Amino acid sequence: MNGGIRMHPHLSNASSSLLDNLQPPAVPLDVLMSFAKSHYGLSGTWSELSGERDQNFRVSDDQGGVWLFKLCSPREADGVFEGQVLALEHIARTDPGLPVPRVRHTNDGLLLAKLHHAGLDHCVIVLSYLPGSVLGAAPLSSERLYEVGQLVARLGRALRGFIHAGPATRHLAWDHRHLADLLPHVGVLPKEQQARSARLISAFCKDRLPILETLRSQIIHGDAHPFNTLTDGEGIVGVIDFGDMIAGALIQDLSNTLADYLIPGADNQRIMLEITKGYHSITPLEEQELEVLLPLVETRILMNPLILGLRSQGGAPESIFEDYCRRAFPLLDELEAQRTVFVNVLRRGAALPPLSTLVSDSVEGMLERRKSVMGKKLYMFYDTPLHLVKGQGVWLTAKDGKSYLDCYNNVPHVGHCHPYVIGAIERQMRQLNTNTRYLSEQSIAYAERLTATLDKSLSAVIYVNSGSEANDIAWRMAKAWTGRSGGLAMDFAYHGVTDAIDPFSPSNDMENWKFPHMRVITPPDDYRGPFKRGDNNIAQRYADLADAPISDLAQSSYGVAAGMVDSAFMTNGMLDVPQGYLSAVASKIRAAGGLFIADEVQSGFGRMGTAMWGHQHHGVVPDFVTIGKPAGNGHPIGVLITRPEILDHFTKTAPFFSTFGGNNVSCAAGIAVLDVIRDENLVENCKTTGAYMKARLLELKNKFDLIGDVRGVGLALGVELVRDRHTLEPAKAETKRVVDLMREQGVLIGSEGVLGNILKIRPPAVLQPAHVDIAVAALEQALLKI
Repeated sequence: MNGGIRMHPHLSNASSSLLDNLQPPAVPLDVLMSFAKSHYGLSGTWSELSGERDQNFRVSDDQGGVWLFKLCSPREADGVFEGQVLALEHIARTDPGLPVPRVRHTNDGLLLAKLHHAGLDHCVIVLSYLPGSVLGAAPLSSERLYEVGQLVARLGRALRGFIHAGPATRHLAWDHRHLADLLPHVGVLPKEQQARSARLISAFCKDRLPILETLRSQIIHGDAHPFNTLTDGEGIVGVIDFGDMIAGALIQDLSNTLADYLIPGADNQRIMLEITKGYHSITPLEEQELEVLLPLVETRILMNPLILGLRSQGGAPESIFEDYCRRAFPLLDELEAQRTVFVNVLRRGAALPPLSTLVSDSVEGMLERRKSVMGKKLYMFYDTPLHLVKGQGVWLTAKDGKSYLDCYNNVPHVGHCHPYVIGAIERQMRQLNTNTRYLSEQSIAYAERLTATLDKSLSAVIYVNSGSEANDIAWRMAKAWTGRSGGLAMDFAYHGVTDAIDPFSPSNDMENWKFPHMRVITPPDDYRGPFKRGDNNIAQRYADLADAPISDLAQSSYGVAAGMVDSAFMTNGMLDVPQGYLSAVASKIRAAGGLFIADEVQSGFGRMGTAMWGHQHHGVVPDFVTIGKPAGNGHPIGVLITRPEILDHFTKTAPFFSTFGGNNVSCAAGIAVLDVIRDENLVENCKTTGAYMKARLLELKNKFDLIGDVRGVGLALGVELVRDRHTLEPAKAETKRVVDLMREQGVLIGSEGVLGNILKIRPPAVLQPAHVDIAVAALEQALLKI
């Protein structure tokens, strides 16, 4: 008994040589016909079919049914045949629509029978004979090739979870894992191909076989070639012959199929692409599988003449061997001559980017290429730019393999390549990605999740694609609501790159910044500004500095439409803003008839540690909240949240629409980021890890006079470097040097501030105390070298 299915009680194991395994039995037809009638009640017209190891017949019975009678090789373990019939029974349950044969039971209800002849026991399998004709060697359309790939993937998926010792333990000559067994036999090949074939086999066993053993593995069909695949002239209607099933790497299913469909002189790039695309559409391929796929195809092609050469030594027709030689070696020539092209074709079929075909990928070479297509003005970090190729959590990896602790990038807010966010993006991308003119659960759900974190007055959401766009729309809405056109920003602020928002960003071009409709407010810098930390009533005193620009703007022809503030005061150097300051400034703006815009692109999602949003840290309820790319952990997204009456007023004459603002994928990414923040308790982590880092930095301040100030909150910290703590002479050159020295030690930070002398520390929110220790140690070593 096996899984409730009765098996023949006298099945035994057998072993045989490689050559013996390749010879089919030759039992007389009258013996087989008599056996079939007595054990299966099967009689009719018999027609012999070809078989590599088995003796096969097509039987048309007297009732109009058509069957395949298979007399199995007595030299193979009986468990192999048990595995075949049980696999077919398994597929009937897991994918009933998959067009594979069905097993005919014996009169006694068994899946297998046993025929004894000439001193040998043979297993007998009887299967339904599938309609259709084999694809054969005829050229196929791209559509048919795609269907072939899908069929092979469905076979693998249907066999997932099937376990049986027969195919799992068999030693099959066609199995790549036993390729070394064929190496001593390359002498059967044409003399001019022997050395090359030996090199190909040896290289595969040395370089690829260890990788193959690490890949997804299961029992596979392994032999869906054109003469095992059926068509009705319209499409693919079946696959037959489960005689080569093994427990192997899943990718071998695809590689064997690709090798068997390639034709000398055909458009083999198209053949490879379409079959791979079809397979990938059902079973997404992994990067490591692509690494071995072409070598698997090449060695499978080589196996054909090699194994057929062995068969010819055992009595098989020499003409078959010669035919496979004529086919195989031109194909190997083509694959070898265009290796990079075929590798990239396979990668394209698996929706993976191509490998670089450029001769030089040095930093210098890349810089020249960049200048030619992206402009000669390089805006990049470091004198020698860093070529990054991978990110994970708080770590970045460069092209040379060196790892860097990222203490700078805020866009990957929950860590580089967070698997939960990537999974959400991938799943949604595979399902649907369209715009908000259709109903979308993702856009509605994300808006509900965002507004639930804000004051109840902020319940209307507009989707765009970036923080710049969100600020742009907030500014348009403010002008529409107030009827005015004057704006206020912090001196040396940054809020985006659009034409409308560039005036709110003096840091973009301080020397030439001048806009008649704009005024700037002095930042509340209690280290370098007019009022110092510890002074009485400092919040109000700094807030009162806003009176003059607000009044001047209010009295102009523009009037005050809105003031915009980054709650972390990032470009001003991550200031220690006294409590009450921002709420006082917001009140002054509103008293002048304007609205208040809280730009949360850099300060939001818990970065400041005390609340989900920076404006909440300051105790302010704004009229607009704007967020950008950190919302999607780097996936492009921008969101504006405002009061419903402001949105209604803005859209009373015409609706606002951004084609891909609020698309399904971006919103899925946004929801996933909120999930991670909640599940990993990242707001609290920003608070505790940020406090620990600030304390460690203050320790360094006690050791190094170059550090004038340490400030900020949560994971938005600034370290101001000065040459003299009394005169506060800015140490701009030293700041640049420290940033470069820390890069050399594997830690990435930035610089900030109007004087360029502030170390900017703004890591992903998943930074841990152990990472802080690495960063502080690197900073200490850098300061020792200044």
